[in-house]
Amino acid sequence: MRVLDRYIIKEQLKIFFLSGFVLFSVLMLEKVNFLSTLLLTQHAPARMIGELLVYISPVFLTLAIPLAILMSTLMSFSRLSAENEVTAMRASGISLYRLLAPVLLISVIAGAITLYLTTNLTHRGNLAFRQTVITILQTNFNLDIKERKFYSDFPDMVIHVNENNDGALKGVFISDQRNPAKPKIIESRRGFLIPHPDSEFVTMKLEGGVIHTMTKSKAYRTIAFDEYDLSFDLSKRLNQPLEKEIPHLSVPELKARIKSLRAEGKPANAEIVALHKKYSIPVGCVVLGLLGAPVGIMTHRRGSAGGFGVGVLLIVLNYFFLMMGQGLGAGGKIPPVAAMWAPNAIMGLIGVYFIVRVSKDTMPTRPGIWLEEKWNGLRRRLMAGQNSD
Repeated sequence: MRVLDRYIIKEQLKIFFLSGFVLFSVLMLEKVNFLSTLLLTQHAPARMIGELLVYISPVFLTLAIPLAILMSTLMSFSRLSAENEVTAMRASGISLYRLLAPVLLISVIAGAITLYLTTNLTHRGNLAFRQTVITILQTNFNLDIKERKFYSDFPDMVIHVNENNDGALKGVFISDQRNPAKPKIIESRRGFLIPHPDSEFVTMKLEGGVIHTMTKSKAYRTIAFDEYDLSFDLSKRLNQPLEKEIPHLSVPELKARIKSLRAEGKPANAEIVALHKKYSIPVGCVVLGLLGAPVGIMTHRRGSAGGFGVGVLLIVLNYFFLMMGQGLGAGGKIPPVAAMWAPNAIMGLIGVYFIVRVSKDTMPTRPGIWLEEKWNGLRRRLMAGQNSD
């Protein structure tokens, strides 16, 4: 490896690790409210909160790594250009394409790491995260139903028991107002809490009781029962639903699901989006890495600060394209394959355009000047059109 390559790689890696940590931390904030709810309202042990952070980390790393590649490439080339190092290199006969070689190397390595995360770890982490949350919810649901105290964590429901012996209940009273048109009161001599493995639902099996209801005509009715099952969705205690099954599927499982749904004539848009997302994000590392170099050179007069601002703008733009494509593709608004590869195609075309123009020195080195020239040209054409009228 030449001295030039080592120099550029060293410059880029310093920014990559710092920006990667910052981006990862910002993305993790999405789960802060969820985890704080588990900690404060569900009394989850700090150890389990730590486990949840580990489980969900691969998901956010797959998003942070490509963005960190973009930021590190852009800011490093912005600094090199601001200090005229890029100019000196090119004056020595080193082309922009040659300067991109170490960038391409780092981007490919980052893409390979991201590919391993998306195809081997993210679905396992998502599944472990869900199972741990369900364990916390089921454990605390049993503990929170205290003897001779009203329990009202579920919307429109109140539960009261005389005894709770590790899920074996006696003297059960339930006020169920979930259907305002048909409220009911349930009384039972005894009941049992039956958790469903790998599910956020818990069944309360009641034995020997009476249901008091009021019909629309205000008529009072009682229904005696020997057994009565009441289902509780524990995720409602968190004020947000748990992730469904698709994020927990591996690549072979997604392919099998897609094949099965197509055989049944059912849409598989969400599954196709999830499958192609596992590959489009790693490829995005290379695309964003190659985009960052010419854009960094263009912002050279503002140094790293200018590169940082443009980098944040491109990160927001890329994330917007990714989320929009994911939503439209899963919803069937656009072809799911195109939805997940369009962000790479758009950013890739922009990157190729900038690389070619910067390499030929035909584009001003400040994006503001270039945009101003384009705007002035458009304004002149519009004014010429008005004068001709």
